[in-house]
This record gives sequence, structure tokens and C-alpha cells, in this order.
Amino acid sequence: MRLLMISWEYPPYVVGGMGKHVAELVPALSGRDAEGEPLRIDVLTTDLGGGDAIEHLDEYTTIHRVETPPLDPLDPYNSVVEGNRPLIDYARSLAKERSYDLIHIHDWLVGEAGITLKLEWRTPLLVTIHATERGRHQGYLPTPHSQLMDRMEWRVCFESWNVIVCSDYMAAEVNGYFGTPMGKIMVIPNGVNLAHIKQYGPEVRKAIRRQYAPNGERLLFFVGRIVYEKGVQVLLQAMPKILTQYPDTRLLVAGKNSRELAPQAQELGVANQVDFLGFISDARRDQIYQSVDAAIFPSLYEPFGIVALEAMANGCNVIASDVGGLGDIVRHEITGLTVYPNDPDSIAWAVDRLFSAPFEAERRRQRALYEVRTRYNWQTIAGQTIELYERVVEERRDTDW
Repeated sequence: MRLLMISWEYPPYVVGGMGKHVAELVPALSGRDAEGEPLRIDVLTTDLGGGDAIEHLDEYTTIHRVETPPLDPLDPYNSVVEGNRPLIDYARSLAKERSYDLIHIHDWLVGEAGITLKLEWRTPLLVTIHATERGRHQGYLPTPHSQLMDRMEWRVCFESWNVIVCSDYMAAEVNGYFGTPMGKIMVIPNGVNLAHIKQYGPEVRKAIRRQYAPNGERLLFFVGRIVYEKGVQVLLQAMPKILTQYPDTRLLVAGKNSRELAPQAQELGVANQVDFLGFISDARRDQIYQSVDAAIFPSLYEPFGIVALEAMANGCNVIASDVGGLGDIVRHEITGLTVYPNDPDSIAWAVDRLFSAPFEAERRRQRALYEVRTRYNWQTIAGQTIELYERVVEERRDTDW
């Protein structure tokens, strides 16, 4: 079986969760048995982050980074659609030498390419919807560009043989926003590559504690994009109440531009208890996960919540909003604690629950680690994806197109 996968992001160009997802999924799929033969993959992506024009991942998979014009921040939708033209032309050149059984695209960003090639080649199209424009804005489409993105999301769902989403929440969102039949939507979760997570020794954890909690303070941690939908502003609002109950608590906030939140911390009177770390590496993030008392993800919108999985895989207690995919991953009082979205008092309650019942917190942490290892590993996810590929190819054979 031969697959054409198209993604706007692929390392070294990774903006958000989509790029990380594709980077982990592709190696897990490569060479896997599909209808009795190895799965061969051509990945088309942009060259916006640099990297070799052609990279052979292994004998079965090749990454093609196609020269793409830079995005126009004043016209993001149309510049992305124009950026699909070189992807389409490149795919056509590949098709002169080989034929594809499937096209798998990721999000609306490469929708124009996927739909065009599907109709030209009469090849089944699959799309993975990682997030929706309406979901990011809590159901609204605030600008004309947002409306165009929403329309393209509808188009790719309509044109696709199946729509892949990462959570039951996203399945309901795609069904509700676009009218996509539930029978057409497949839930296949994101995952964590446990081989990439290094377990640090006690000397590293002690060094982290000495740096951020020199007097034995309790440590809470947030890491993520510093945007409204991630809800870090709500976590800061919870800090005064947390400190009333547990004055020896400190909060670490990591993420590019996190220091821009310093005025809010100052206004709330908690500036001395919050450290804004700015951008940190994955290795540093994992060191902190393995050293703090809990990671908190107070998102207002989260299609899946890969950050919660990463924290759980590092053996970290997790508190998360019961919203979107986070509610699927973090099962309340089983693998973590969930809180009401946009509710500082609820976050303060969860922190109290965590600190006041350490035995139960340890049991949740252990269950979470087990669940990540057994359910959210990429080999399991790749197997579910291959099963879908095989079914679609078989259905295409029986379909008069």
C-alpha cells in the first residue's frame, strides 16, 4: 500500500500539536504491514522551517519539503491556500512515477491540495482534524478569515472518506459544527513516545527544587502556548486563594512570551510566588515535570491535550480543566483531577485536594502512568490507523467512482 500524507507542519517546522503528532505518527506507520505488504509513505510538507528538500526517513518513507511562499499575516487564509499550489504541483510530479492508494491530510491548511488531488486521481481522502476555528473561539467566527477557515474545514470533512479526530469531544464538535455523520468520524487518540522521555535521577530533581523551591516550597507547573484558550490567566487568578491555604506554594509558568503575564501576577499580589520561565526545551520541561508536585492545565478549549499525556508519562500529578479532550485523558479521581473551566475557585479546590490527600494523589499518578504506557503509545495508535487505511482501500475497490 502506498500513502500520500500532506501536512503543513513537519519538523523542523513545528508550530503546535499537529506538527508533533505527524512527526510521531509517520515513523510508527512506516513499513507496517498493510494488506500484506509494507506501507510506503511520501510525506509532503512545506519548507518554512528549513531542512533537507528530500529526507529518507527509512527505506519505506520519504519526506518532501516543498518550497512554499511565506505566510502573509494580513491575509492568512488566502496565503495558505496559495501555499497549497506548489504542494499540488509536486504531488502531480510524484504521481507520474507511482500511484497512491490513499491521501491523508492534516487540518484545513492543506485542504486545497487534498481535495484537488482526490478529485483528479479518484483516490480516497482522509483528514485528521486536530482543532477547529470555531472551537478555538468558543463557537464564534470573529473575522472574515475565520469564516473562510471554517468553510474549508467543512469542505475537507465533506470530501473525506473518513474524518479522524483525537477525542470523543472532537467527534461531537465535528458532527455539530459541520454536520459530519458520526459514522464517518473515527476517534484515534494522540500519543506519547515513551522512548523519548528520559528518567532523570534524584540529583537532577534536587537541583530543580533547589533552584525554584530552596526552602522546601510546594511547586506547581504550567507549560504551553501563552494564549487565551490555554487559560493560564485563570490559573494566576487562582493563586491568591491557593496561597491563603498553602502559603509555601510557588508556580512555574513556561512558554514563549510567558513573561508578558508578569503584570497580571503583580496586580494579583502573587508576583513573588510565580516564576515566568519563558521558552524551555523539552528536556528541561521533563526535568521539571519529574520534580514538581503537579502540573496544571486550565484550558478553556483543548481538542486533545497532549501536554497532559506528556506530564503523565513523566510521572507527574495532573490537574486539568474538564474540557475537550482533556476530559477524556484525565479521568477525575482516577488518573488526575479535573476542574471547571474558567473557574479559579475550582483550581484552588483541586490543589487543596492534591496537597491534603497525598496517598490518593500517588495512586492517581501511578494509574495515569500505566494508562499512558498501555493506551497512548504510538505503536497502538499506528495499528488503529492502519486498520482504517485497509478498510478504506477495500471499500474503494467496491465503489463505482
